[in-house]
Amino acid sequence: MIKVDPGKCLGCLSCSNVCPNQNIVLLQSADTRTVHWKKCKEECDLCVEFCPAKALALVAYDELVPESEISFELVACRVCGSRYATLPMLMKVEASLPAGMQEDASGLEWIRICSQCRRDIEAEKAAGQVMKERKRISP
Repeated sequence: MIKVDPGKCLGCLSCSNVCPNQNIVLLQSADTRTVHWKKCKEECDLCVEFCPAKALALVAYDELVPESEISFELVACRVCGSRYATLPMLMKVEASLPAGMQEDASGLEWIRICSQCRRDIEAEKAAGQVMKERKRISP
């Protein structure tokens, strides 16, 4: 059975992604992510091994212990406002990056921007560079 330390869980879903029996379920709304750990009798420890926060442990199965569930409010993208990640996830990533890598030259904090906005911004920058190069080369 899976025991969860709610103080360590990031809500990253690494455990859910590797559970072969789908005993870890994601419930998500527009602004909240809930991770629900069903009672399982498996002795597989993939979820424990893949948890980046070491928030999971295998314990003996106990019918009296309730299933675990943790909810996280999702953080809004600073560009488009869509909610995309949990605060503990972002803090873990920020803590692992050197300060100089957390912002680009224009001051954008990449970790606080959703992946779609990051792609759009980079595509726009790349297109701008290509256009400058074409203007420079053309007669």
